[in-house]
Amino acid sequence: MDYSYDKVGYLGTNIPIDHCYECDYDGDFEATEKGFKCPNCGNDNPKTVDVVKRTCGYLGNPVQRPVIKGRHKEICARVKHMKAPKE
Repeated sequence: MDYSYDKVGYLGTNIPIDHCYECDYDGDFEATEKGFKCPNCGNDNPKTVDVVKRTCGYLGNPVQRPVIKGRHKEICARVKHMKAPKE
């Protein structure tokens, strides 16, 4: 962060805040070809999941307001550069 303060014009940090209302999982859901699913229980029911992803600089809910096919493919191809600390 110190490096980016002086060297980077814009820095966005995404925190996994997806939530499954069936198993109470909080974290990052798995992006699949059909949408998103809970990595804990496999739930992909749009009525019982809350998924928040950054799209074009804004936070959005692609389950409630689906994105176009190309944008969803881009979300599926995203690479995580940091891992969550082990609990």
